[in-house]
This record gives sequence, structure tokens and C-alpha cells, in this order.
Amino acid sequence: MATVTPSTLQNLEYDLVVLHDVSWDTYCRLNDEESNDSIRMTYLDGDLTLMSPLLRHDGNSQLLGQLVRAVMTVMGSGLRAIGSTTLRRETKPGGKKGAGKEADCAFYLGDNEVRIRGREELDLNVDPPPDLAIEIENTNELTATAMVVYARVGVPEVWRFSVAERSISINRLDGTTYREVDRSVALPKLTPALILEALDRFEVGDFDELGWFEWLKAWLRALPES
Repeated sequence: MATVTPSTLQNLEYDLVVLHDVSWDTYCRLNDEESNDSIRMTYLDGDLTLMSPLLRHDGNSQLLGQLVRAVMTVMGSGLRAIGSTTLRRETKPGGKKGAGKEADCAFYLGDNEVRIRGREELDLNVDPPPDLAIEIENTNELTATAMVVYARVGVPEVWRFSVAERSISINRLDGTTYREVDRSVALPKLTPALILEALDRFEVGDFDELGWFEWLKAWLRALPES
């Protein structure tokens, strides 16, 4: 059995470490330790992946989050961003069956925002999962594991953004796996091509983030209804 303590994680020197045979209780204890907040953790049935901040691509997740906010502003619908809040669900109590991770960013939309309004902590045994999660791809292997975790906790839509390829896919939960679709169900105004168009407009450098947000709202209002 892997022996892991919060103090050992504080000295994490590698970009990525994978530990095996880690119990669910150990994962939860480590994940809840405030001193480990800077370490991103993914847990799947006994395997615990620890990722340092060096592998995060927060800039891309923040821009995609701004796009989601702009869409919901134009739609006039409720939104709650939960950032990288841990999403986790134990499958079989008392052992190593369970799934959990922090999304790069995640959102409750519309009616589900109302359902969790005022919540300070999430319990996915009671609360609905977020309507949308955004996953910034570091490696295909990591993302494949992430998608299994998202499916296990029940996130209905996941956007996968590849930094290396500068591409994005929209994936909808279909049973226990995801299938790629050509338009968002959570935010029907958006397709992968339109998302990239919006990001490219920011990269031109004509705007700061506030100016880009105003541009996004005007651009979204001009899009034809899906």
C-alpha cells in the first residue's frame, strides 16, 4: 500500500507523480489538507495522480471561463462558476473504488445554479454535478483518465482544449462514456469553431480581458440562433 502524507506532498519536486494502491480515505484526507491546495489531484480506483502547478494552463481556462460568462450574460440565465472545486464520488464505501478530480474550471448553469445557490461545499451524493467542465489537455493519457472521472461523477458536458494543437472538442455524456458533438448542449450558441474564433480574437491583442468581454457580448448577440 502506498504511504503518503501531506508533508511529503509539500515537497513535490516533479511535474507529475502517479501513486498506486491509495485508499479512498487517504485520497480524501490529502485532498482536504489546506497545505496541498497548490497540487492538482486526480483519483481513480486506487490510482492517485499528483500534478504540480507547472502543468496547469490557467490562462486558457480563464479565457474559456470568460466566454462561458459572456454567453450566460447574453442569455440572461443563472451562472455559478466553481473554479477548480474538487468533484468526487465514492463508488464502493470502505475501499479503493471511487473517482475524483479538480476541473480546470466548472460551471452550474440555469436551474442547477438555483439548486446549489448558497452552498459552501458540494456533496455529489446529494447535489447535481456541474453542467459543464473545462479540461485543459496536458497529455492524452491524463485527459483519458480525466474523462473517465468526469463520467463517473456525472458531468454532462466537458470541453477538451489542447494547448499543443490549439483545438477544442465538445463532449457529451452518453451512458458511461463521452461522445464528441458539433455543438454545445449546455451553451447552444457555441460550436468548437466559434469557440476558437473567440479565443483567436483575444490573441490578436487588441483588447485586455475587460475589453474582450465586451466584444464577446456584442459578438454573441450577433450570432444566428442555433
